Amino acid sequence: MNEPGLVDRLSSPGHLLRRAQQVHTEAWSRIVAEVTGPQYAVLVTVAGWEGLDQKRAGELASLDKSTAAAIVTRLVSGGWLERVRDPGDRRRRLLELTAKGRRELPSLTIGARRVQDELLSPLPEQERDDFLDVLGRVARLDESDIGEQRIEERALVMARTPGYLIRRAQQLHTAYWNAQVRDVTGPQYAVLAAVLAAGVATQAEIGSWASLDSSSTREIVGRLIDKGWLEPVENAKDRRSRPVRVTAPATTAVRLLREPVRDVQRHVLGPLAPGDQDRFIAWMRLVASVDTPTAALKAATSTAGPSDATPDIAPQASLTNNPS
Repeated sequence: MNEPGLVDRLSSPGHLLRRAQQVHTEAWSRIVAEVTGPQYAVLVTVAGWEGLDQKRAGELASLDKSTAAAIVTRLVSGGWLERVRDPGDRRRRLLELTAKGRRELPSLTIGARRVQDELLSPLPEQERDDFLDVLGRVARLDESDIGEQRIEERALVMARTPGYLIRRAQQLHTAYWNAQVRDVTGPQYAVLAAVLAAGVATQAEIGSWASLDSSSTREIVGRLIDKGWLEPVENAKDRRSRPVRVTAPATTAVRLLREPVRDVQRHVLGPLAPGDQDRFIAWMRLVASVDTPTAALKAATSTAGPSDATPDIAPQASLTNNPS
């Protein structure tokens, strides 16, 4: 890494949450075929709370408004949910499980539980409950009413479901990023950081470094070129790889973003004591598949100061296809 303003992204809580979401999504797509993770989350909320409308179901599932609307539409058209009139307010539509939804939810939960077990599998079994406790604090569960879920065998308990907690924590990270960091989104910053670290980078290299899929990388690189933050390297040996570098003005701008981005990372870890912050980062490195257990232990027990736990590489993630 040849840019002194950048810090190891693999110790950044924002980046690790995003990578963990990707790990969860991949596992979900292999194990649960019938519905996506966010669709399952909406089914669980409808099963776990009475009298939910679309807006409230989306809030409980940690989905933005447009994503929740699209998911509910798909679940209704797929015969999983139905809309019924609220007897107390005829203008309001409530969501209920259909006969198919009630019948199939237990089998979906078997697969969903396998996904959660796989996500936690890199952690020592005796540490998993502690990890969920700490992750719940990062996800600010004390500021929600997730604990009011009606507990039943046919659905996962959201407050103890790592995939859901990771998505909620990442959603909070995204909201705080948008409030604190101007000019660039989290994914755009991650792309700029990747190119700055390499000097010149291809789109494949950027996607790998920043944990972005190829279509997202292509879109973000295009936007940053249009903004004048990136420029193509025309004299590259292989132009098909589309290498780019950061422009001089953008290099200055990224350095000026350093403290706001660090503040976002500090905010993510804010509910945790320093010792728990170190443990959380070590656990997340395992869950996000960026470390072996031995490497994570060394990271957690290193003598780095508190500032080393809050680096400034913090890409955000789309909520569209992340599991519950």
